[in-house]
Amino acid sequence: MSRLPSVGGDNDDWGNILNDYLTVSHNNDGTLKNAPTLICRGFLTQSGTSAPVFTAIIDTLGGTWARSSAGTYTLTKAGAFTLNKTVPIDDIYQDQSGNLYKINRTSADVLTLLTYATADTSTLADGVLSSRYINIEVYA
Repeated sequence: MSRLPSVGGDNDDWGNILNDYLTVSHNNDGTLKNAPTLICRGFLTQSGTSAPVFTAIIDTLGGTWARSSAGTYTLTKAGAFTLNKTVPIDDIYQDQSGNLYKINRTSADVLTLLTYATADTSTLADGVLSSRYINIEVYA
């Protein structure tokens, strides 16, 4: 079992013990094992009939946000959303105002975000995204 080296101990073996410990969660090049290969993390704001505006914290995905119809928005990136490898964090979320958000994978090219002004999912609504945090991760 891997472990961290002991301070004041593990003489002449400290580096080997540390390297063994690090290989549990890191690749040989220092990158994290099982880390997402694409990330879309930031804030969405939408008003009227405009497309959502995305303010990125980190965006290695580089997709395009668009408005399809009232309360229906898409994130498009050709071939980016691999089945069973695409993880929208908080795929169903209700905020303190009662607004409801749902995001799901529509195809390998598209994620769809639906917004409702209340928990009633019968009526989609624009204008409910106000600096709404979004986090999408795609794994290899």
